[in-house]
Amino acid sequence: MTNPYGPPPGQQPYPQQPMAPGYPQSGHPQAGPMQSPPQGYPQQGGSPQGHPSGPMPQQMPPQGMPPQQQMPPQPPMAPPPPGMGRLLVDCSYHWLTWLFMFFKPQVTINGQPGPKLEWGKNPIDLPPGQHQIQVHVNYLWKVGETTAFIPVNQGQSQDVFYAAPTLVFLPGAMGPTPQEAPGKTPALVISACAVAIVFLSLLINLIALG
Repeated sequence: MTNPYGPPPGQQPYPQQPMAPGYPQSGHPQAGPMQSPPQGYPQQGGSPQGHPSGPMPQQMPPQGMPPQQQMPPQPPMAPPPPGMGRLLVDCSYHWLTWLFMFFKPQVTINGQPGPKLEWGKNPIDLPPGQHQIQVHVNYLWKVGETTAFIPVNQGQSQDVFYAAPTLVFLPGAMGPTPQEAPGKTPALVISACAVAIVFLSLLINLIALG
């Protein structure tokens, strides 16, 4: 199968991302012993404590209230074409950067422009192999640019999660699991300080007028 994006420039493990100092590198979770759930939560596949095993009785809605309507099931996504694999690129942003909703993320595959992305999950079909995936936000300039070398297996789907930064001078985060938006803590502190300054200014003006 011909690769329309060309071969990736080099081979590096996934994920590879230029994170700002102080932020941990993302990667695959390390294998280890399975942790037991916190106390008070039932074990998976069993029944909660204090209840007999078996199916739970169906709860009826209060009299006079209509039963809860169930959402129709979503149609399953078609498998990748024969001889191809699929990346499911899930793009997200923090509510502090709500202006990003008016802009779109962009993907570059092996140095070539890829399809336009939307906020949410985006399927991209690629030939099997390791591909260089770069994602950024088309803001007033390129924001949150980050790169990873991601393996694609024939007939399989690979989840890729991209999180745009909360500060425009920071890179984004990309990995095989949901990512936290880089710079979230300092952005929250800056926002809280700005709100406090506005509140104090209004309070001083009210005292002066009084």
